[in-house]
Amino acid sequence: MRRTRSSTVASPNVSGQAYAFMAMTPVRPGEEKPLADYLRGLRDRGPSPLAKLPRTHIGRFVIVPDFHHDPTWKQRREEHLDLNYLIFTSNFDGDLDSYLDELCERLAPEAKEIWGRCVGCPESAKGAALKRYLEHNQIKTGMFFAAYGQATVGAVKSSLRQRDKLIEFAIRAQAMEPDALQKAFLSEFDAVR
Repeated sequence: MRRTRSSTVASPNVSGQAYAFMAMTPVRPGEEKPLADYLRGLRDRGPSPLAKLPRTHIGRFVIVPDFHHDPTWKQRREEHLDLNYLIFTSNFDGDLDSYLDELCERLAPEAKEIWGRCVGCPESAKGAALKRYLEHNQIKTGMFFAAYGQATVGAVKSSLRQRDKLIEFAIRAQAMEPDALQKAFLSEFDAVR
C-alpha cells in the first residue's frame, strides 16, 4: 500500500506571522474626485487613520482609473475597467478575521468617507456588514514577502527605538576614554558582561 503525504498549501497572503490583505472595490460614478480629495486630505489631518490599528506594518489606498497598456507588450487583447477602483492594501500582524474586526470598529468614521463612496458598500459602512463587504472584495495576493516576517509591529518599533538610543549614545560618547565608555555603555544599555 502506497502512502501519500497530505500537504497543506500555505496561503499566498501569509509570510511568517504577517498577513497581506488587498481589497479592490469599484468607486461609484461621480465619487472619484471626492474620494481622491478625501484620501489626499488624510495627510493634513494628522496621523494616518491606520495608526488606530496597532498591528499594521504598512497600509495604503490607491485609486486605479484603468489598466495600463504598453504598446510594446505582446498581448492578445486590451482589458479595461468599467469604473475607477479603490485598492486598499495592508500588511499586518496576525489573522485577517480579527484585523478586519478592529478595522471596521476603529475606522468607522473614515470608512464611511472611503468605502461609503464605493459600489455595494453597506450604507452604515461599519461593523460586520463592512467586514463582509471587504472580505467579498478581497483579492488574493500572488506572492507576499514580509521584510520582517517573524517580527511584530511592536518588535520592529522596539528595535527602532533601541537603534535611536544607540545612535544618540554614540554621538555623546565620542570623546570618552575607553574605561568610561565601557562603563557608560553597560550602564545605559543594561548590558551584562
